[in-house]
Amino acid sequence: MEDYYYGRSRKTKKKSGLRFLLFFILLLALAALAFYSFTQYLTLQSLRSEVNRMKEQLDLLEDENKLLWEQYDQIVEENEKLREENLMLRSSQVIRSGIRETNKVAITIDDGYGDTLILKTLESLRNHNVKATFFTLGECIRNEPAIWKQAVEEGHELANHTYSHRYLTTMNDEEIVNELDRWQEEVDQALGYSYTAYFFRPPGMDGFTTPQAGKTKHYLDLIGRKGLISVLWDVDHFSGLGTGSASPDVIANYILQQARGGSIILLHFKENDIAALPSIITGLRSQGLEPCSLSELLLAEPQG
Repeated sequence: MEDYYYGRSRKTKKKSGLRFLLFFILLLALAALAFYSFTQYLTLQSLRSEVNRMKEQLDLLEDENKLLWEQYDQIVEENEKLREENLMLRSSQVIRSGIRETNKVAITIDDGYGDTLILKTLESLRNHNVKATFFTLGECIRNEPAIWKQAVEEGHELANHTYSHRYLTTMNDEEIVNELDRWQEEVDQALGYSYTAYFFRPPGMDGFTTPQAGKTKHYLDLIGRKGLISVLWDVDHFSGLGTGSASPDVIANYILQQARGGSIILLHFKENDIAALPSIITGLRSQGLEPCSLSELLLAEPQG
């Protein structure tokens, strides 16, 4: 009887221990599940916070985007007004000089035949640290693209003088536009990129003289629509001396007598003109004037 009780007691203890172990394991599983659920809850809360934050950022970006579009529309409207004003400026007047309240004097040289002469010009300007504006013909640029690329790389500016030097009054509108466009095409090809030219000079001043005043406004409108400002000059030894064979000294002396602050000097790629260039530059400086490109002159501020 005692043996039976003892045996039964041992079995009960074993079952109790097993139940305790199972209970403990179950408790651990529940704790792990609770911990996992809690971490998932925290993760979910974090994700919700992140989603809310991203939503707020998205709303902010949408507001900023709306503001940018409004600013863009405003800029487009202002730009259109500026384009209209710019066109009016470019097509309403002919520039013959800059402001007089400056010591700047623009050196402009027309045409551009002869590689040796062009290189000599660049050398003179380089030696005297002067930048000039070249009203070069498109066909000259086609003939010597590397030299004109060098000119731009050295800081000089190119300006439209038509492709072939045809007089405006001998062409219809379509032909004039073609001359301007062909010039631009040759420049872009020579330089390897789209070059922005600001100025135009009519060959022989044709269409811009007093007897042709009735046609001038039409030409100004046509040229202005190509984004170009029409530029003439106020110092020209050829007209002043009445001869095309003046010596370099005579040319230089005449120009130095005529030039003053704001002047636009007209020279050509001719032997005597280019030979006179060093004397013109040093003479201007001795008179307190500073030779420069056309853009430099037109952007100059008045001096007190």
